Amino acid sequence: MPSAPLTAFALLLAGLAASCTGSGRTTSAPGDDPTLRLMDTARAHARAQGSTRAPVCSPAFALLSSRPGIELKRLRDAGHPVIVWTVNDLPTMRALLQRGVDGIISDRPDLLAQAVRDFDANADGTPGDLLDADGLIDPKRFDAQGHRGARNLRPENMLPAFEAALDHRMTTLEMDTVLTADGVPVLSHDPDLSPAKCRHTDGSPLAAPVSIASLTVARLQSAFVCDRLLEDRPEQTNDRALSPEAVAFAARAGLPDAYTVPTLRQVFAFAETQSDAEHTARDPLRARNAKRVRFNVELKRTSAKTAIPLAHGDAVAQAILSSGLTARADVQSFDVGALRSLQSRHPGLRTVYLLEHLPSGSDLEAASE
Repeated sequence: MPSAPLTAFALLLAGLAASCTGSGRTTSAPGDDPTLRLMDTARAHARAQGSTRAPVCSPAFALLSSRPGIELKRLRDAGHPVIVWTVNDLPTMRALLQRGVDGIISDRPDLLAQAVRDFDANADGTPGDLLDADGLIDPKRFDAQGHRGARNLRPENMLPAFEAALDHRMTTLEMDTVLTADGVPVLSHDPDLSPAKCRHTDGSPLAAPVSIASLTVARLQSAFVCDRLLEDRPEQTNDRALSPEAVAFAARAGLPDAYTVPTLRQVFAFAETQSDAEHTARDPLRARNAKRVRFNVELKRTSAKTAIPLAHGDAVAQAILSSGLTARADVQSFDVGALRSLQSRHPGLRTVYLLEHLPSGSDLEAASE
């Protein structure tokens, strides 16, 4: 998903004040609230397919402060979970926690973990409502998601980024997927390998973007490495010494580098290894969190005007189902039609409706088709 633009902190505080007084912005009739209509329709369709899990509303956090915007209290009162993206500063995280969001997606899992701990600490230092007895974030009470793993700490969507998210005890690993030429879901936010993010395995730069859909997974993993650092993310590092678990897993899996583009199944397998007996003996809390960690898998469009094909949703669903992760994995998208199709074809999977803007008429129509 894209990063949300920063909004004035005063607007978040104004929203907090409204929610605390119970007034919110609920003057319009329920039928006039497009987000509530979208989520009600999505839930009704999911239930009609036999699902018992309510879809999630996942808006850009700026929508909670804009007017008109997302009516957080109304959504939550109607039973719709709300998980916001992408929040990278402590003041905004704290304001959103005060407002009662169900989860936050962040490029900075280190700061998000700190915000939850600070918010949840009792006066005597014992854990509060969002933490369990050991001080881990309770995923049933709050969902702390590492965006693209830990996008501001490591190159995005790569195994070291997920290692960093696990190091900071995130309850969910958020990630993006596209399909290779042979139909394998691999992790990438972009349909192309970008020269700003990737290079050839021999170290030479890419002369131009390379379409992932034009590559088999074998070619993708043997010829390219995505470890380049972005100038606008100064905390990023690709120091392999800081990612020993990813380096070890890559070697065992036969990957050329820890920053080889992983398949979705390889990310699932990597997380599973972090809870084995060796890791439990080394760091029992980290291993316990890794054993229950959730996955939020996005279906990426190849272009803004192109619908997501059924094959993409089916391939992601198959990877989840065959890995035994039905109860621990969500599928998210900005494409309402793709999510509706996924609900019909794979009703056991929970869907997440990403919102960058308030739902349009076409979104509401797609949700009802």
